[in-house]
Amino acid sequence: MRKRISLSLLSALFAVAVYGQATPPCPGYNAGKNNNLACELPTATRTSTAVVGTGTQTLGSLSPTLATALSQLPVATAVSGTGLSFSRSLGMSVATNDSLGSILTQRGETIGRHNFYVSMTYQRFSFDSIDGIDLKNLKTVNSVNYSSGQVTYNALDTRVDLRVDQFTGLASFGLTSRLDFSMIVPFSKVTMASGTAIPTPSGYGTLYVTSPNAAPFAQAQGAVSYPGSAFGIGDIVLNGKGTVYNGERTKVALGTDFRFKTGDETNYLGTGAYGVKPYVVISHRGRKLTPHANVGYQWNGVSPLTLDANGQHNLPGSVDYAGGLDWRAAKKLTIVGEFLGQYVINAPRVQLISASVPGAPGGSLQTVSPYSGSYAMDNGAIGFKANPVGGLMITANAMFKLDDAGLRARVVPLFGISYRFGR
Repeated sequence: MRKRISLSLLSALFAVAVYGQATPPCPGYNAGKNNNLACELPTATRTSTAVVGTGTQTLGSLSPTLATALSQLPVATAVSGTGLSFSRSLGMSVATNDSLGSILTQRGETIGRHNFYVSMTYQRFSFDSIDGIDLKNLKTVNSVNYSSGQVTYNALDTRVDLRVDQFTGLASFGLTSRLDFSMIVPFSKVTMASGTAIPTPSGYGTLYVTSPNAAPFAQAQGAVSYPGSAFGIGDIVLNGKGTVYNGERTKVALGTDFRFKTGDETNYLGTGAYGVKPYVVISHRGRKLTPHANVGYQWNGVSPLTLDANGQHNLPGSVDYAGGLDWRAAKKLTIVGEFLGQYVINAPRVQLISASVPGAPGGSLQTVSPYSGSYAMDNGAIGFKANPVGGLMITANAMFKLDDAGLRARVVPLFGISYRFGR
């Protein structure tokens, strides 16, 4: 009952404060049927410029932040499970007796001429914070200016439960002994649930009013309806990678990812932007240990999820840096430790500030406010790869955050199965 009342009141606040604006309040907005996930938080948590003085959106900044996160979600690599290396003496790629490879980062090897590799992985991203702010307790302040001259300020506590279950299919083909082409096709289920504590006659929440008449809240009717979840194809990525230095143990490769905007960005299934990421890889194969490092730059095009009063913008770019160490624990078992980082450039962010609010205790309330800034987003990961028979590979991994910037999940589990066809 309280949730229904809250949604009704939020709908009334939204109607009074937002509908008259020229800029759509969120990507894919439709006044007659506003039912996409990208509109859920911006609709429910609009904040007047009279309160924070930094723009009309607060949690609406989650849309471009999530789009940036989607463009950076790591997937299991093609060559990571092949267990192949090019032999100069034989003139072909052969099975190695070193580690079975990495999981989320690249090594310098390719899969070999006319070899074919397929994999399916599952990852769950249960986001729990944004820029270090708990998604279960987002503070906002909303103000409404009525025609009677009454100005009402509301302290809102918003809880957001956001999860992405990602299933990724990957196919890779070795065109030559030094050149691979791959296709990565993600399918995602995005689940979002949010609720906001706002004032009611029973005293649920806190109400600050500059005039004694608060009748519009009691008279509010209707509710905002959201789908809650969406499932579908994400942004397809095509990859080309070639080995430019092919020593017996040390490999250097250059590659490029091309991302296409095939996913529905209004339901967070895709980014809504084309993307290109050139990168370089270096690895050194030891008898039991294989260290490797990756560096690249992610460029992104214009996305509807970056909508603001000035129109749409490019998703922020990032410098990507990663590395890892594979340890051959047994003939058919490899333990993998990895580090994955991005330095995201001039990206949309949020911070907790004290807003000046007439009538509030002390004259101010805490609220989430948007701003732009660059930040580093680093993760660690540990997992294993097992090769029970033939070209079959089983993978399990857990990625964990090392800092708080951006939209983050504490732990991201991964499970995968893959198979290599060929020599």
